[in-house]
Amino acid sequence: MTLTKLSYNILVFGGEPVEKSIARLSRFGYDAVEFVGEPDQYDFAEVRALLKKYGIRAGSICNIWTKDRDFTSADPKVRENAIRYTKATIDMAEQIGADVVIVAPTANMRIVRELPEEEEWKCAVEGLQECGYYAQPKGVTLVIEPWNRFETYLINRLEQAIHLAKAVGLPNVKIMGDLFHMNIEEANIPQAIRNAQGWLVHMHVADNQRDLPGKGHLDWPAIIQALKDINFGGYFVLEYIPPHADPYFAFRRAVDESVYDEHARYAIEFVRKFL
Repeated sequence: MTLTKLSYNILVFGGEPVEKSIARLSRFGYDAVEFVGEPDQYDFAEVRALLKKYGIRAGSICNIWTKDRDFTSADPKVRENAIRYTKATIDMAEQIGADVVIVAPTANMRIVRELPEEEEWKCAVEGLQECGYYAQPKGVTLVIEPWNRFETYLINRLEQAIHLAKAVGLPNVKIMGDLFHMNIEEANIPQAIRNAQGWLVHMHVADNQRDLPGKGHLDWPAIIQALKDINFGGYFVLEYIPPHADPYFAFRRAVDESVYDEHARYAIEFVRKFL
């Protein structure tokens, strides 16, 4: 495990101008940027120019799973929209040079099944397969993100995400972990990481209460050691989110940029102590 894949999800910067976010991460020594999966909000040529200007790369796209984007909805129009949306973010990744797009089989905060279990699973597999095939020639990997039980009922743990990825059956469909969600759902975070060897290629990083790493009670030496044990080589993406039931609240909240500066500086310094 090296220092060459440190990134930051700019969703948490409250929708500020993208140049400010890119410049900040470059200034504090991050290697990559995780962009918000809203293609219509970006001028791709401008993003490419900014990445070049500040000497930083696009790492990944964090898709936003609203109620009208859901692979397992009972409404076929919503399922179709989830596929269209994911293809649009794959196109975005190709345009700006990112190689990872985060996917989920349900809308965020939907915790009730709408279809019979077997039909729902079939919809999830087929939708992700269609998107996975679309992503292959573009050099994009899809990573399935498990969320905690209060944000989804379907995929909560790494082992469940692996089960879904195996059902999809494509080499560019893998899984990711998020330490906030894992703190709630995994009985043993380091062991869950080790059990996911070969599948785990992307990480969201925050402490147990979604605060900055080191501000909670997670066992960081043990977590980092587990990632080293599986030769994790993916993006290690800082994703601090303010305490709020809606995880997308941060995207709509404006904060003085000096606070964002301090968060970015602190987070990278903390993580590098272990790497």
